Amino acid sequence: MVNRVLNWVLLLCVVSFALNGLLYWTMGKKDVLINLYGAVGLGILTGIGILVTRKKR
Repeated sequence: MVNRVLNWVLLLCVVSFALNGLLYWTMGKKDVLINLYGAVGLGILTGIGILVTRKKR
């Protein structure tokens, strides 16, 4: 169950990264860049969580 939730969060982070990257590319605002960094950070933490929960099995 936890692994499934982490997979959905990781998918959400990837989509958020792509959309924020597209917005930053078209508009060039610094506010969007901060959201881009947040999506990357959350994606990295989620990826680590997925690896830890898979090793416990």
